[in-house]
Amino acid sequence: MSDVAQSQAIMFEPTDEKELRAGRGGPERITFEQGYEELKGIVSRLDDPELPVHEMFEGFRRGKGLEKALRAYLQEREGELAELEEGNNLPEFEIASPSNGPAGG
Repeated sequence: MSDVAQSQAIMFEPTDEKELRAGRGGPERITFEQGYEELKGIVSRLDDPELPVHEMFEGFRRGKGLEKALRAYLQEREGELAELEEGNNLPEFEIASPSNGPAGG
């Protein structure tokens, strides 16, 4: 896990007022792998019985947001895979006949 993802997975306190207001501003950009690793860290941290309630709340909020985004990403990929299985949106190929003469000739 990267240092940034690890620190976010451990400390849930928002760093500024904007982070307190869910749904404001643009979405945070994160790769699927980063999001998944962070979510695993959040789940692990939420299991800590010594976790203060305000950190628990922030971790739960961030974790639910990550879960929603990760599920949406997987559902989109699943739809793309189904289209490919149906033969849609495939690259086109033309198979050439092998030449009858010597190579390079």
